[in-house]
Amino acid sequence: MVYKCIDYIQRVLFPSRCRLCLAPGEENTALCAACREDLPWLSHACARCAQLLPPQATHGVCPVCATRPPPLDRCRALFSYQPPIDRWIHALKFGHDLALARLFGQLLLERTPKATDGASHLLAVPLHPRRLRQRGFNQAFEICRPLLRSGWPASRCGCYRRRHTAAQSGLPAGQRHGNLCGAFALRDKLEGERIVLIDDVMTTGATLNELARTLKAAGAARVEAYVIARALKLA
Repeated sequence: MVYKCIDYIQRVLFPSRCRLCLAPGEENTALCAACREDLPWLSHACARCAQLLPPQATHGVCPVCATRPPPLDRCRALFSYQPPIDRWIHALKFGHDLALARLFGQLLLERTPKATDGASHLLAVPLHPRRLRQRGFNQAFEICRPLLRSGWPASRCGCYRRRHTAAQSGLPAGQRHGNLCGAFALRDKLEGERIVLIDDVMTTGATLNELARTLKAAGAARVEAYVIARALKLA
């Protein structure tokens, strides 16, 4: 109730402006309708890895995932990792622009199914405590907030990052899986729980798939991922 009152006062006294053109923003998002439509929305993507499918593809899964299904049962990405989304993610993580987390979370909320009787539980991809102290916040959890307020339940499995690994962005694709092997652990068993992971960007998928592997080993029945952006392979 307090949050709703503060939110209402902010919207009345400080109406939102589009982050791109400074025109009046639509309700709940700092974007105007025209700029929202021009964002690099990702469609016709593989249901398992969120990589773009060829225009002529009739199946919802790419050949790689069809041949070697990843631990993730499903992955949905809102955008391709292109301007302005790439700049916004960088500004969120390294510029502490938390207003972008709210924008991303609201856009994600609009594109995800409504929470239904706790059928699935949200889990923001955890940061190692050292990285969390350096950054001051977990961007994945900040993106989660609008979904949690809408009624999505949070997973209480106590998932944490037990190894401080090198930043994935600084490693070649071939080293990313090994860098994360055994990086996650849980304090509780899951006993058939369905988990939806939330993260900002998916590059090779190593982080999300290693976390999905850990969750399934602890008893998760199904693990999906919702991410803001997907780095696409260039043909």
